[in-house]
Amino acid sequence: MRANGGFAGSYAKIILSTKRLEFLNPRVLEFSPEFTFQDIYVPNGQLAGHVVPPEPIQQAFQHGTWELANADWEPDFPTSAKNLRWFFEKGNEINPDILSIINLSTIKQILNIVGSFPVPEYSANLTPDNLYLFLQGKTETNFFPGSTQKKDTLTAVGLALIKKAQGLSLLQKYRIAHILYTDLVNQNIMIHSNNLSFQTLLEQKKLAGVLSPGAFDTYSLVETNLGANKANQFVTRSTTHQISLAGQNLRHEVTVKLINSSPEANPNPPIHYGGNYVAYFRFYVPAEAKDISLTWSDATSSATPSTQISPKYGLSEIGFWQTTPAGAESTIKLSYGLFLPLHSRYSLSLLKQHGLISSPQTINISGKALSTLLRNDFYYSSNKKTGD
Repeated sequence: MRANGGFAGSYAKIILSTKRLEFLNPRVLEFSPEFTFQDIYVPNGQLAGHVVPPEPIQQAFQHGTWELANADWEPDFPTSAKNLRWFFEKGNEINPDILSIINLSTIKQILNIVGSFPVPEYSANLTPDNLYLFLQGKTETNFFPGSTQKKDTLTAVGLALIKKAQGLSLLQKYRIAHILYTDLVNQNIMIHSNNLSFQTLLEQKKLAGVLSPGAFDTYSLVETNLGANKANQFVTRSTTHQISLAGQNLRHEVTVKLINSSPEANPNPPIHYGGNYVAYFRFYVPAEAKDISLTWSDATSSATPSTQISPKYGLSEIGFWQTTPAGAESTIKLSYGLFLPLHSRYSLSLLKQHGLISSPQTINISGKALSTLLRNDFYYSSNKKTGD
């Protein structure tokens, strides 16, 4: 898990060429797509010079420099997209007209429509159930610097999937379009355009992944897995919010519980790719938040973590490290205060992390119980004004 979806270990490049079908209608265009697939580390190897990484990236990997593979760092996607574009260009790759992040969860939904399909190069028949382990096994097991196995595997699987999709019925293609649109609306697909007017439209429609205050009390939690494993597939989480209002003074208490069902502390490929969930967490709360308190505990200890608090995107960012061991659980508690102006309504916005399918939230606002799976941003506004 990274700021705007899963770790991008590879990328596809789609070049669309067009021609006018004059014999039908001069306004009708025919699109001819050309697909290529590549390992994310190939542009990395073309980068000349040194780029200072964000401190948590340096602490995690000790590389001393920042790379394309870890450029999806900022949870504000337009900011991360600009960083990604910079690394692509410096790595002798194109700066695309449209840059998008698509997660395996979306591809698996599409496979439920497409059905199984053969990959002759590997004598394999792929399904939604075996796609993940097949790709992991073929792209990561016995990998060595200079190997083209990731590119070769992705090319074979990608082209086979496209070939199968081209033969689908119109109804099936509509269902796939609906999956893509829904995941775009739910911010599980991120998109950024070099075309200013199109990018402005995306931002107006709240499809651009902009991180900004959404209410008087705005809250978000962004997880970044820096444990060099894929423990996220074993992690479940639940969050409770206790919000109490006394006059104009408000207290927002958050409890996040994480359970890591990984069978071992380290990855054991090809059996599993989990392990301890070593993550860098970032809470985003109102810039006006005061008396901020943060504690955490796991199965063996409890402590007040070392935190970095700084202004970001019109909010306060609270960053810290936290580990949920394999086969155990951990709890994070955050508390902060706010002062609600006289004759104003309390409003709450819970911003989901881009690419995280859902994160169950239970909310109690002065006795009023609410809940959401946080499949998209959540908003609440009180009918009552302070002092009335």
